[in-house]
Formats: sequence, C-alpha cells, structure tokens
Amino acid sequence: MGNQHQGGCMKNTTQVYVLTLNAPSRKTVRLWTGASIHSLRHCSSKKIDRTLAEMQQHVDDLQRAITVLATGGSYSINRSR
Repeated sequence: MGNQHQGGCMKNTTQVYVLTLNAPSRKTVRLWTGASIHSLRHCSSKKIDRTLAEMQQHVDDLQRAITVLATGGSYSINRSR
C-alpha cells in the first residue's frame, strides 16, 4: 500500500512497484510505478531516488510487521499512517 499526497492531505491508495536489475556487467536499474499492474509508467531518472526511498519505507514497514508477527505479537499491515 502506498500513500499519495494530494492537495494537502494524505490518501491511502494502492501503489504497484516493478523494479528490474540487469546483469552485474550492466549496472542498469529500471523502475515502473502505478496504481495497478495495468497502469504502470516508467519512472524518470529525476524521480527514481524519491521512488526508491518510498519503496524502501514500505519494505521496512513490512519487515517490522513480519518481525512482530514472528514474535507472537499482533500487527496490521494495512494500518492508517
């Protein structure tokens, strides 16, 4: 789940990320984002840093949720921010 900023308020929306990494001999990263797998758009080089940081935040949130669940706690991945 990604958060989109629109008009001064945060709105929870689904965000799909597709990241491709080429062979080590060709250091190329390509990133597509969109509201669904059918509406993916290539991420420009100007936006890739911000988008990768956003992706990393979602991965970190998911890892925390899994850690809490693995230790017997309760946690909602779809919580409000």
